[in-house]
Amino acid sequence: MKILFIYPDINVRGGALSYHFGIGILSAVLKSRGHQTRLHYSFGNYNAAALARTVAGWRPDIVAFSAVSPQYRHVRRLFAESGNFRAFTILGGQHATLAPECLGEIEDLNAICIGEGEYPLLELAGALEKGGDINGIKNLWLKAPDKKIIRNEPRPFIENLDQLPFADRELFDYQRIIDSDFSTALFMFSRGCPYDCTFCSNHALRLKQPGRYVRFRSADSALTEIREVTSRYRMQTLYFNDDCFTAQKSFLDEFCSRYPREFSLPFDINARPETLNDDICRQLKKAGCRRVSIGIENGSEQFRREVLGRRQSNEQIVEAFAACRRAGLKTKSFNIVGFPGETPAIFRETVRLNQRIQPDSVIIGVFEPYPGTKLAEVCQKEGYIGAENAAERFVGRRDTVLNMPLFPRAEILRCFKNFACNVYLRQAPLKALFYRTYYSALGEFVIRRLAPLKNLIRRFVMGV
Repeated sequence: MKILFIYPDINVRGGALSYHFGIGILSAVLKSRGHQTRLHYSFGNYNAAALARTVAGWRPDIVAFSAVSPQYRHVRRLFAESGNFRAFTILGGQHATLAPECLGEIEDLNAICIGEGEYPLLELAGALEKGGDINGIKNLWLKAPDKKIIRNEPRPFIENLDQLPFADRELFDYQRIIDSDFSTALFMFSRGCPYDCTFCSNHALRLKQPGRYVRFRSADSALTEIREVTSRYRMQTLYFNDDCFTAQKSFLDEFCSRYPREFSLPFDINARPETLNDDICRQLKKAGCRRVSIGIENGSEQFRREVLGRRQSNEQIVEAFAACRRAGLKTKSFNIVGFPGETPAIFRETVRLNQRIQPDSVIIGVFEPYPGTKLAEVCQKEGYIGAENAAERFVGRRDTVLNMPLFPRAEILRCFKNFACNVYLRQAPLKALFYRTYYSALGEFVIRRLAPLKNLIRRFVMGV
């Protein structure tokens, strides 16, 4: 069977290409059973004609979309404007899992996959190839000829991630992806997050299938994949993009003891404040870690606890960044503005906490009301968002669909644009000037013009 994956990554800021681990592993599983795969990567500007040409030229048997909620509107438009795919169509990913009613919203969509798709898609391809029955495949919802929806039960989460093949990087132009992101190769050694932040899709995704949600691969598997990738591609840095690399101490201990025996490339990770202390930070540094990205999200302890479901104190957060600094690790903070119930005064606490910490770099995003999450339900209940126009207005992480009297859209966007500059204005004015430019109306243009100097700029701004 010929399976065409379609990855919409449309209208995103910054210019770096993305690697989609989910699609990469799906492709690897299908290839291991003799199927052919190809990718249509819809990056940058929307282009339905390009997709139509790909479909007409390759004539796939299955057309498989994967999309997060902010990209779902582009999927709907692609179905409407790309013509008849003349293939079995399926949508997977975060949006299909958390908003399965989307199957009835797109006329020519035949099925959706809820949750992990490796074995459901493999079974679908095998059944279609042999002309067999597809109606009982677990995790799939299918649209019958009479338009009724067949809702199959979910199977358990995959218990042993080591049984899966390594993600297919050849499906993408992987060297180009590395080169577009500061010569950084991406890896992911786990699935799931042990925390239940109300704004994040993890707490909703864990309920969609039975079984254990948070799983780590073995250190053997992780190191073998690093060995294979570093032998095939050119890179200067590795980024372990797990939700929380430090969540499982046994994996962390074995990996950190073995990695420097074989590899000298520095690596970056994500971690929660609760999982960091002086011993762990020194362990990471000794292993070759260069930078730790830590979610602050909001600077108010009360707001984090009562609204976001994050129960760490400001002192815990400050100490986590301090432990990184004492160990010689660079830091980055993740922050969000525009939560339901937030006010400008509450957001100023986020600015003040970052001013106190002075991380080496900061990231700010605008709250996204993912369907199925607790905070999306709050938005609907409070009348902050209209379901009929949410998908059409929303531009992920740069705009808001919320209409809150105490925190109007114009004020949210002002806070978004000025946040990083305000964090560094007193202690690092040159860095503040860079961020002021980055988040200005001309920021995207300036960034693209300075692309040849991006590594130099990154060292100046982020210290890495």
